[in-house]
Amino acid sequence: MKKFLIFAAAVSLVLLGLRYAVFSLGWYGDLSPDTPVTAAFWTEGDALYYRDASGVAAPFVIRGVELPASIPGQYGSDYAIDEETYLRWFSLMQQMGANTIRIYTIYDDGFYNALYRYNAGRETPLYLLQGIQVSEAANASGSDAYSRAFFDALLQDARCAVDVIHGRRNIVLRQATGSGSYRRDVSPYVLGFIVGNEWSADTIAYTDHTEKHPSAYSGAYFRTAEGASRFEVLLARVLDALADYEADKYHSQRLYAFLNTPETDPFAYETVYARQLHKFSVVDAEHILPTQRLAGGYFAAYRLFPFCEDFYSCFSVEQKAALRDMRKGLDTQMAYGGYPQLLSRYHSMPVAIIGYSASSSRGATNEDGPCTEAQQGERLLSAYRDFLRAGCAGACIDSWQDAWDRSCWNTAYAVDGNAARLWHDLQTETQGQGLLAFDPDGQTAGYPDGDRSEWTPADVVLEENGLRLSLRYDARGLSLLIEGDGLTPDTPLYLPIDLTPVSGSMRSDSPALSFSRAADFLLVLGGGESRLLVQARYESLRAGFLMETAGEDPYVSCPAADDPRFVPIRMILKNTALVSEDASPAEMDAAKRSPTFETGLLTRGNANPAAQDYHSLADYCYGQGFVEVLLPWQLLNFRNPAAMEIHDDYYVHYGVEGRRIDALYIGIQAGTGSTPIPMAGFSLRGWGEPVRFYERLKDSYWILQEGWGGGDAD
Repeated sequence: MKKFLIFAAAVSLVLLGLRYAVFSLGWYGDLSPDTPVTAAFWTEGDALYYRDASGVAAPFVIRGVELPASIPGQYGSDYAIDEETYLRWFSLMQQMGANTIRIYTIYDDGFYNALYRYNAGRETPLYLLQGIQVSEAANASGSDAYSRAFFDALLQDARCAVDVIHGRRNIVLRQATGSGSYRRDVSPYVLGFIVGNEWSADTIAYTDHTEKHPSAYSGAYFRTAEGASRFEVLLARVLDALADYEADKYHSQRLYAFLNTPETDPFAYETVYARQLHKFSVVDAEHILPTQRLAGGYFAAYRLFPFCEDFYSCFSVEQKAALRDMRKGLDTQMAYGGYPQLLSRYHSMPVAIIGYSASSSRGATNEDGPCTEAQQGERLLSAYRDFLRAGCAGACIDSWQDAWDRSCWNTAYAVDGNAARLWHDLQTETQGQGLLAFDPDGQTAGYPDGDRSEWTPADVVLEENGLRLSLRYDARGLSLLIEGDGLTPDTPLYLPIDLTPVSGSMRSDSPALSFSRAADFLLVLGGGESRLLVQARYESLRAGFLMETAGEDPYVSCPAADDPRFVPIRMILKNTALVSEDASPAEMDAAKRSPTFETGLLTRGNANPAAQDYHSLADYCYGQGFVEVLLPWQLLNFRNPAAMEIHDDYYVHYGVEGRRIDALYIGIQAGTGSTPIPMAGFSLRGWGEPVRFYERLKDSYWILQEGWGGGDAD
């Protein structure tokens, strides 16, 4: 009996070891080496092809959406979206007309389980573009791309991704991917693999100038062309390893690409413009060639963003000469100035736009300014149609859902990135790129919509001179209801707001007002344009970007703590100005200055999505004898409203530091007067976790559904 137990234990250990080797390390043995390698997707000329449900070869045009792993209240790296949510979203995507989902890395096993459940038995499935990427830390580490954290990680994740889609992998908790037991074979629904997300131009340059690395590669499925850079050699090795592993282990292949952007595209710019555009690295898909053994396909994938408005005029003389014929008839009125059309003409393979966006956020990064949800849909649809006219093989929209945890270069300084998942920053452009919104629920403040039925007597904070003021808040911002007999849009209203105890003024020079407490903001409503003003000391744009906007150091001299000036709240935009070599000193100096726009200017309209006259950017709305207002948290200098943390004094801390408060003070007055405006306190408690929310399809969803020919899914 003892020998039997020892034998049984030994067998169990061997089986456990084999299981670990197969599902965790990827060990395998090819029991049918003569089985041919097949591919359900391939390329011919500038088009993608697949076999439809009847087995007939047909062109495949990508109508895709990128699916972040983000959901309110959770980090994207938590992969907290459950299977049922994925299933519901997949149905909505297909009803919209999408045929492809793109994910940027390996997700948790629940995603693949949901994809299998959704597609099983479905005549028209949703296809997947599986991403493989290195971590942001490795991408911008200062090391070259052959470092272990970069190259070795790419190779490991490439093989891991192959096993994941074929349902033969276990992944324990990892830093950059999801985890779980992957047992569902979703490979029939996988369109292809895309390596990378956005490459660091510095890492590329460092790699290309490191002579110890190989300058050519010839593999079973991919090789490099003459003149390939060392970084392109690395990509060829990764693509070849990816195709070889899948062919050898599973006797199948699919489409392969690496992601590129305008910052690292194949085109060369004049030195004077390249320096201004930070364009000093080139990666060219034409320098990586598939061999005849590749059963799947190879295509060029690009993520697009505004880069250089008149890009062709900035090309080098040699580049213009090389592209002379390609530029003939280029339609610069199309999306992105005809750039996708030039890409399509340049490449000898299909070109797919894997990532382009439009945001319905209140904030913006370029001079086009914010757009409504309807305008978002129109821009996305118009651009998609332009891509097809340009000869592209389709596109993926970034993204399916809004992502509260995303940051943006012109607002990241003002918020606590570690807490971003807990509130919706309406000022951050990248948080509003989804077609599906998450609106706060629970301690909801409703919408400015001219309907005050959600307000209760318990919300009243102050009654003064025939006016009554009520307050509420949620994960978007601070809501106000102002009521008064005879109150109309022509009635000028002034509302001072006191947040921080370390600065603020008890009077305003313009408009001429005084307050019972030192105010940090002044809300001006009615009688013309409505806006939120900020006391000069508490203006975050000045403290954060005065050098970029005015060429001055904000800390050499600064406004007094009780400065009586209340100034417009502005937001810095991307500086797109370029100067030539013969520019005058004045022109060069002007080109250094970044533009701004007045983000504190308030928009009137009905902000209720259920209303026929819905205006998604509306900040305030009048009803009979009252007005409702929603002020976004970041507009009020909140760093983390979930914990009621505001900006402390910039000129003491030389930047943004947090300071917690438990109350704000607010007053109200109709018209100007000689006596101080009384101000009352309002308790602030925040909300912490969990965050309550509900899903809402934006207007942009329905516009895309109509344009993409979507409808009810089976």
